[in-house]
Amino acid sequence: MDMDDRRIGLRATALVAIMLLSMFVGIAAPKVEAALNPVPVLTLSLSPPQLQAKVTNAVSGSVIFSGNATVEKLSAPVERVTVSLSVTCMWPAIIDRATMVFTVSNRPQEFHVTVVVPPKTSSKEVGTLTVSGNAKAPGLALVTSSASAVITVAQFFKLSIGSDMPLKEVKPSKFTFGTINVYNEGNGLDSFELEVDNIKDLSKKEFNIIIERTAVNIDQDEYKQIKVTIQTPQKWRGYAKDFQIITIKVTSAEARNNQILYSQQYSMFVFVKGTHIPGFDPLLTILAVGMIVVSLNVRRGRSHGRRLVS
Repeated sequence: MDMDDRRIGLRATALVAIMLLSMFVGIAAPKVEAALNPVPVLTLSLSPPQLQAKVTNAVSGSVIFSGNATVEKLSAPVERVTVSLSVTCMWPAIIDRATMVFTVSNRPQEFHVTVVVPPKTSSKEVGTLTVSGNAKAPGLALVTSSASAVITVAQFFKLSIGSDMPLKEVKPSKFTFGTINVYNEGNGLDSFELEVDNIKDLSKKEFNIIIERTAVNIDQDEYKQIKVTIQTPQKWRGYAKDFQIITIKVTSAEARNNQILYSQQYSMFVFVKGTHIPGFDPLLTILAVGMIVVSLNVRRGRSHGRRLVS
């Protein structure tokens, strides 16, 4: 009985060993086969990693990225792989090669992507370009890859100036007020500096010009009103009838920071008409004349009364 038990144990051990050996051979064989036939690897790249588009209020801006597609670990029996490319971006993007074929030579293939940024796009906008690729070979699963790059927008500078009443009529030695509207037609926040461009000539003629604010920040597609105070000459001139031009100059500080000189001018017109004598108040003069006339009439009345009585 002991001998039979030993024989049975040896047979069971042998069967287990055979089963384990067959399992090991079955698992190892695919690994060897996979090592002999690796899955192709698709790699995409974009250069440079970032570009800046230059737009205006009427013209779009475009940037061009260079790309490379590479297929590695391509060997027999798979000797041909077809790669399909697609692009995604917040702005229109065009790729010059949507399909390319790779063979065992494994040489990289070049492609280009053009991104068109619409006119007047804000300089605050940042776009991401993504190129996606699918590599397909007979008998193999789909292989994917992607690459990305960034598009920024350069700020451009444009302003306009207007007024609801560019012509003012005022008497000598009086104040008048005008309002100008400064519009930011650029594509980003800008700081504008204001000054009277012909202030020296106006000062010689004894005009006083005061701008409410000499610097103002205005965002894209917005405008702000600036008050201008004008005082005509104080000296006696007899009857005045003058026509003066006040030139307001507005300069973009952001443009200057970018080594660009950009400014615009706007003319306000002042028509000075009337008479002014220093220290002469027309209202007080009228009252004084009225009192004198009344006083004379009273005196005449009293004198005439005395004559009647006598």
